[in-house]
Amino acid sequence: MTYVNLKSYEVCSSVILVRDDRIVLLYDHNKKHYVLPQGHKRKKESLTKAALREAEEETGFQELIYIKKLGKYQYHFNQGGKRIYKTIHVYLVKVISNNRLQNTQNANENFTIRLFPLKEAVKMVKWKQDKKYIKFAKKYFTILN
Repeated sequence: MTYVNLKSYEVCSSVILVRDDRIVLLYDHNKKHYVLPQGHKRKKESLTKAALREAEEETGFQELIYIKKLGKYQYHFNQGGKRIYKTIHVYLVKVISNNRLQNTQNANENFTIRLFPLKEAVKMVKWKQDKKYIKFAKKYFTILN
């Protein structure tokens, strides 16, 4: 397929979500691997609000507290005749209550939530950027307790 010069720019927030010294990961049943909670920023929504909203929607945890922005990364890919440039902003967020709502995922999402110790979480996620930011989050674990 030949790609034309169409470009699209997407901005997303990704979350290192910590509960009881463990990292919350999502097993994506459609793609058969573990991922961090992540999603697109809506118009007029801050990146931090997008991170908290996506974490809540994808995990069901309602009581979350923003800790720190850890960084960002970019990549691009071709899809549907367009080159898509994606920027992912990564945030550290803590779960402050184990209360969860069920069925908060969108219709196209098929995730199972699992919690892993930090070292195991690094091994479980597929993408190198996720591995990098989970490792980076470790230095902030002392302020999370």
